[in-house]
Amino acid sequence: MISWKCTSQVEALEDAEAKRRHLLAEFLQKKSARRAVNRAPEKISSQDSDTGVQNHQLIMKLPHDLLFKIFILLPAESLFMLQFVCKKWFNLINSSVLIKHHSQQSETVLICHNMTLLGPENNLKSYFHVLDPDRGDHNFIESNIVDLVDVITSYDGLVLATVENKKSLILMNPLTRKKTFLPLGTLSDFRFESYGIVFCNDSSLYKVVHLFCERQGASGCEILSINATTREWTRIEGPSSDSLRRIRQTNPVSIGGSLYWLSKRRARDYFVISINVENEKFITKSLPTSGARSSRLMEIGGNLGFVSFEEVDKLQAWILMSDGGLEEHWERSFSIIVDVHVVPICCSRNGKGMVLESPRNCIYVYEFDNDEMRVVDSEDYIGLWFKRFEKLYIPHRNTILSWEDHDYQLQE
Repeated sequence: MISWKCTSQVEALEDAEAKRRHLLAEFLQKKSARRAVNRAPEKISSQDSDTGVQNHQLIMKLPHDLLFKIFILLPAESLFMLQFVCKKWFNLINSSVLIKHHSQQSETVLICHNMTLLGPENNLKSYFHVLDPDRGDHNFIESNIVDLVDVITSYDGLVLATVENKKSLILMNPLTRKKTFLPLGTLSDFRFESYGIVFCNDSSLYKVVHLFCERQGASGCEILSINATTREWTRIEGPSSDSLRRIRQTNPVSIGGSLYWLSKRRARDYFVISINVENEKFITKSLPTSGARSSRLMEIGGNLGFVSFEEVDKLQAWILMSDGGLEEHWERSFSIIVDVHVVPICCSRNGKGMVLESPRNCIYVYEFDNDEMRVVDSEDYIGLWFKRFEKLYIPHRNTILSWEDHDYQLQE
């Protein structure tokens, strides 16, 4: 039985990888076809040419305020390309004010943990695999790092990834390809470790937090500040080994300078582990209701949210609210009636819906406005060997942010 199970998992893994390569090949083929069409010679009359020149001149003369309003509504991919049109646009797009406003409304997508290392033409390339839950589109962003292996976590449009043979960590923006190398954290039992990225307002920089269980059984925590002067892990006191080994959501939620993990003491007794990176202290928080297997922490409207099944077919959401002081309380928010077994993944950035998945590898978006749930992806490349959805995809935001963009955070 064990031998059959291992063989089945290997076959499922190979099948999932083959299907992901097929998706990549289709994507690159369509991209190549679009380029060929764009490069095809066209007969342009002098009148059309004059009209094109006039339109270009009008666009270039648009006032600064109007350009700003247009740019913050564009997808991050388009914004990244438009910065090279002229010096004026470059300065505007890379200004801290525009980066701030654009990142606040940036779209939420799902980014794959596992990298595609080999292109369809056997060229050694790595690609970030991104799924747009609103449209169900698969997108592949080529990386300038060939030996990328896994995406560990994502925050603010930045991803933390590992390289082949675990030689180092890389913090990068997949869209802009801007990257920085980080030293590896403490070697530990990979089954019980978690990485998170968070922005620290006091020091105006990003920090990486690493929770881990050492092979001897003891738990630990270390923090790495992303700055130009030093790149060393600092060891601090972490949560108990028992709490860390019972973490149910290894990809933490990062909100307001804190990281949050969902853990449990025993069956259906869930609680929250959190750390504030400014004081570097761990605390625990209770939940508004007993957790269930499909419970999940997520960001909801800039606050910490907890989503769990209140009834068999009723998914209930709570939001952790503060009265401005030290007191916090959970407020009941929206509820969703579902007729299929689903697991909540994340809320859409615009707050108009929630992304969910089913054990049958279907991805849904529940739209609050019309109270409907629609299927956006039903491919079976996920593979039965994934026990939890977050082992394949994690929420990600498309932005043009860099870890060096500190001043925009301070203006909030």
